[in-house]
Amino acid sequence: MTEIFSDILGHDHVKTGLLHAARASKLHHALLFIGPSGIGKAMVARAFVQSMFCEKAEPGAFVRCGKCKNCLRISSQNHPDVIEIDEEFLRRAYDGGSIAAIRIEVIRELQKSLTCKPFEGSRRVVIIHDVHKMQEAAANCFLKTLEEPPEDTMFILITSQMQMLIPTIVSRCQVVRFAPFPMEELAAYLVSHGETPDVAEQVAALSDGSIGTALKLCSGDYKDEILELFSYILETSSVMQAFETAGRIRDRLTKESRDIKFGIYNHLLKLLSLYVRDMAVLKSEPSGRIVLRSYRERMMRRLDSTKMKDLTRVAGNIQDIYSAIQGNANELVALERLMISMHGVLF
Repeated sequence: MTEIFSDILGHDHVKTGLLHAARASKLHHALLFIGPSGIGKAMVARAFVQSMFCEKAEPGAFVRCGKCKNCLRISSQNHPDVIEIDEEFLRRAYDGGSIAAIRIEVIRELQKSLTCKPFEGSRRVVIIHDVHKMQEAAANCFLKTLEEPPEDTMFILITSQMQMLIPTIVSRCQVVRFAPFPMEELAAYLVSHGETPDVAEQVAALSDGSIGTALKLCSGDYKDEILELFSYILETSSVMQAFETAGRIRDRLTKESRDIKFGIYNHLLKLLSLYVRDMAVLKSEPSGRIVLRSYRERMMRRLDSTKMKDLTRVAGNIQDIYSAIQGNANELVALERLMISMHGVLF
């Protein structure tokens, strides 16, 4: 047997709060998990539900083995008394159609199933992922279930966009807030999974505190591409080379699909923005706390010849260039503008 959340990174305040409420029998019938995508909300939800159904746990112990029939069925989303509405559920419900919204027919079918008693025990859990995707009619229909919930049913609603929920749904739930992971914690996690410290730092900086995004970047095909292009930019040393680097970046990305290309541009320009931000921090306070710590020495070498107004100008240019590229501007011209604006500042 293991402590319920022992294999889940971070979110100590959430874990403590859930366990305290559960042990004091003060859990609300509807929990609303709020936080950025990819930070472990669904993992916490499933672990918590496993502790409620684990065959080897004593009632009220709130531990889980992770290996019994119930734990395994919950992990694979096959337990008859744990209903998960997620992308795969919607694909089946819509026969492969669009999964951009949770429609009213899904909620009506859920309500119909909740009129029956749980199949195997005395309780049932409904987990709804991306609950903000509910269409207005579906949300209003679901509200009736939250207002008059079945006695044997708990709801766990998961969202990264609370502002898109109707206020009455939020008011019927106990809100549980998940915070992004600190960059240092995320970088340390990546190092423990085989990344070098420098790469882990850069990937963590790009991930906005999301462990899911970080792992996706590390396992994706274009992480090395992003970091290599970033290195090209920083190693530029002359105006002529600035033009050559712009062409080199454009040529490298020409072969990529539109989605991958804009994903690379997004992450590359985000790294550049962080680099400029860190230089501005060091310009104000040489011992200041920066994000891209492995570049501190390189940044310090530029500070005496760099003015704050130039850093501000470059930061604005980076944002303008991304908007221009997204707007189908000439990529080569946009990249040349960016490289020239950085000459004398970053390199």
